[in-house]
Amino acid sequence: NLDRIARNLAQDLDPAYMGVSKLYVGNLDFSTGPDDLKSFFEANGCEKVCDVSVISGPDGRSRGFAFVTFYDVEDGQKGLACNGKECNGRELAVREPNN
Repeated sequence: NLDRIARNLAQDLDPAYMGVSKLYVGNLDFSTGPDDLKSFFEANGCEKVCDVSVISGPDGRSRGFAFVTFYDVEDGQKGLACNGKECNGRELAVREPNN
């Protein structure tokens, strides 16, 4: 959260701002972390990644999916286009979340 707050402040946004486009990212390798996903989306044309939350179980191990939020809708659309692309040896499943 501190990274997101720092990025928000650097863009003159409210520290609590959570972005406008949230995506589910599944089929992650268990070693994939937030920085890996942020770098993956930036390398695929998404310039404004707001937040990355890799979901882990009670034991602290990754559950193999994450939620990635973007500052604008355009980057969210670019993120959706990453469906099926490879990250850390796995083809990612990228789609809008069910919630």
